[in-house]
Amino acid sequence: MIQKTHSALLLVPAITLVLQACTPLEQRPSVVNQQSVVTSDVNVLADGSIRHDTTNARVAQLWVAAEKAREAGDQELASKYILEALEINPEDGVLLSRAAEIQLNLSQPVIAESYAIRSNAFATANRQLQLRNWLIIEHSREMRGDLLGVRSAHKKVQEFQY
Repeated sequence: MIQKTHSALLLVPAITLVLQACTPLEQRPSVVNQQSVVTSDVNVLADGSIRHDTTNARVAQLWVAAEKAREAGDQELASKYILEALEINPEDGVLLSRAAEIQLNLSQPVIAESYAIRSNAFATANRQLQLRNWLIIEHSREMRGDLLGVRSAHKKVQEFQY
């Protein structure tokens, strides 16, 4: 079985907020227009956490609020904050990936898969984020009982793992 756990981290450097978070896929509870700049340097660290840089203070605030809600087990509130951040920056692959994870936690696998696929569309240069998204897609398909879809997603997971 592929390990699907990740830990969450948050760093705040001088000018740019460095947000880190992860997807605890196996530890599920049941499971204004501002200019923003997101760097393309999104890394999945050795511990599985995601490093995400943004210069948009509002997106950073929403991310922090979503993480607190998620860690407290309030997936609905976490979803609200992430979706608000996505209104500001709809092409942010990390936000989309987090939205996908939260939807899995809310037992919404179809919506989760949709967010993960959208995240991959904006993460074409980041194999690690794509791997994370394919794990979410695989799990989503498992939740729906889509055995052929699981097999297909698992092949993609293997492609990105090696």
